[in-house]
Amino acid sequence: MKSIKYLIVALLSVVAFASCNRDDSASLVLNRTALYFASWDAPMQSISYVATNAVSVAVGSCSVGWDATVDPISRTIDIKPVGTQEEGMTNDDLSKEGSVVVNALNKAGESTSYYIYIYIADIESVDGDGAEKANCYIVTKPSTSYTFDASHSPNGSELATAKVKLLWQSNYDVIKNVNLTNGKAQFYVLPWEEDNSKVLDTNAVIAAYNSNGEIVWSWHIWIVDESPLLATDTYSNGKTFMRKNLGAFTNSNGSKDEQEILNSYGMYYQWGRKDPFPRPLYFDAAGAYDEDRYNENSTYIKEVFAEQTAQNGTLEYVTKNPMHFITNAACIEEGGDGIGDWLWKGYGDDNLWGDNAKSIYDPCPYGWKVPSASDMSVLQLADAEDNTPLDEARKQYGWHLSDGVSKYFYPACGRRRYNDGLVENMNSKEGVYPSQPQPWEGYYWTTSTTADGKAVALYFDLTTTRTINKFFPSHSARRANGFQVRCVKE
Repeated sequence: MKSIKYLIVALLSVVAFASCNRDDSASLVLNRTALYFASWDAPMQSISYVATNAVSVAVGSCSVGWDATVDPISRTIDIKPVGTQEEGMTNDDLSKEGSVVVNALNKAGESTSYYIYIYIADIESVDGDGAEKANCYIVTKPSTSYTFDASHSPNGSELATAKVKLLWQSNYDVIKNVNLTNGKAQFYVLPWEEDNSKVLDTNAVIAAYNSNGEIVWSWHIWIVDESPLLATDTYSNGKTFMRKNLGAFTNSNGSKDEQEILNSYGMYYQWGRKDPFPRPLYFDAAGAYDEDRYNENSTYIKEVFAEQTAQNGTLEYVTKNPMHFITNAACIEEGGDGIGDWLWKGYGDDNLWGDNAKSIYDPCPYGWKVPSASDMSVLQLADAEDNTPLDEARKQYGWHLSDGVSKYFYPACGRRRYNDGLVENMNSKEGVYPSQPQPWEGYYWTTSTTADGKAVALYFDLTTTRTINKFFPSHSARRANGFQVRCVKE
């Protein structure tokens, strides 16, 4: 028995020693993990650090063309671009992307390494240095560092931002090195591997966190090679609309190419929310699979679907949880209200998107907003598809709408269903349509609401025969649905 007792004591001592060793490992907290310089002769920049259990902090390696030193008194890592030092070489021969490795050494001689990424890059403010705040920012240039005010919401109210982080992106390794610098979010956009002069079309979300690790706000980053601001249409009512859906990369304009169709799909939005939800993986929404998305570690992540409750059906909750799609299947069950809002009963707010003026929750870029029902009321079905064989017309996954003068293509992107959040682009009402389900539903939100607690959307349902086709520019819809948005100029 005594030997067993001694064995247990010995084992506990080993565990305690190991734990102590782990606690004694050297660590650094860096105030930034990336630096950006305008040119090879730009002045030095510094990163401050806080060291724990470190007897020394030193530069382990540094990319060619750069100089890095550690100042232990000021506790800073000083980095400066110096350019080429070799005869016969110019700065054009150097990579504009590099890194510095900093090693922290503990008493036992064990080292912990930290990477600092360094760039020669253009630096652009996507929010006009804070004067053009919005919930969505457009990015079009590769090899560029972008900044925006992460300390204030779009209406200027202060946020308790302690750090910023990439929440997700639809392609990995497009946005890199998201940092908070003097109240601004800063990130780098890599060039497309197939063409370094272009960006890889990508949607992303960057979130601001408080000191407790809670999200206090989030922003949609719309990375698109061709800016949607360069392709607009002014309708006969004088309203100027984007030609692309919010978050889309193109407008297929009736093309039957499957990739073009998919790239015409924008993000999906629950009515009144600023948060984007992903497009489908396939152009026909087969299997209701979502497009892949990745976090800051390039790890695949999924959306969260949660049935409405008093706890999650609030503005505070969805602000903290921008990836949570709040469903409302109970609205059609016995005792349900039939309304289908994502907000809990009694919390419905008809002004979340503002009918006349852009609101704090509007998902469109600066200078643009979700249209009102009046803005879209000028649209009607164009005659183009009536002159096309139906089987051929169906293959374009969308329909031309007319303002009485010109026609505009609206993709039939379907919806994210209010009851389960899944993407659906099929209308298969049993006993109504005589043939197989057809992918012919288009839903576009407006800011307007109905007296019965729903919201107004432009809706078309062009399925089997022209005699039962439907088009409603002011369709009453449950707010927990996820629909497309076509932004209108303020």
